[in-house]
Amino acid sequence: MIAFITELLSSGSLGQALAGLLLLVGGVVFVVCAISLSFIDLREHRLPNRIIYPWAAIALGLLMPTALLLGDPFAALRALAAALIWGGLFLLVRLIAPPALGMGDVKLAVVLGLYTGLLGWDTVLAAVVVSFLLGGLVSAGLLVSGRGTARTAVPFGPFLLVGTAVALMLSGGDSLG
Repeated sequence: MIAFITELLSSGSLGQALAGLLLLVGGVVFVVCAISLSFIDLREHRLPNRIIYPWAAIALGLLMPTALLLGDPFAALRALAAALIWGGLFLLVRLIAPPALGMGDVKLAVVLGLYTGLLGWDTVLAAVVVSFLLGGLVSAGLLVSGRGTARTAVPFGPFLLVGTAVALMLSGGDSLG
C-alpha cells in the first residue's frame, strides 16, 4: 500500500496525486484511531462512539472521493458494500450470541469494511481472517498458560485493528484505478 500511495503522489497527474494524498491522510487517521481504540478497548473493554462515529464520517469523506479520483466508482460501491456486509455479519453474531461481540466491534467492522472494501474483496477477506487468527491465537495462549479460562473476556477491537492494518499494508492497491 505504501508503494501504491507513493506511486500516486509522484504520478504527475493532479487527480492521482490528490487521491494519493487522501489515502495518506486516511492512513494517518487509521493509525491514530486504531492506537486510541486499542488502548481504550484493552483497558475498558469498550470502543467509544465518540471515536468510531467521527472516524466513519472521515473515512467516507476521504475514501469515496479517492475512488472517484482514480476513476473507479465501483471501488466506492465495493467499500460501502463491504462495510454493510462486515458490519451486518457482526451484528448478526451480536444478536445470536451477545457475549461474543460488543456493539463497538460491530460499528468498528463497518469502518474497517470501508477501508478494506476500497482495496478489494481479497483485502476484506484477509483482514477478517488475520483478525480472527490473531484473536484465536492470543485466546488459546491465555487458556494454555492458565492466565485465562473459557469465560475470560478478551477485547476483540485490537485484533480487528491489527488484522486490518496487516491486510491494508499487504494490499498493493491493485483493485483500484
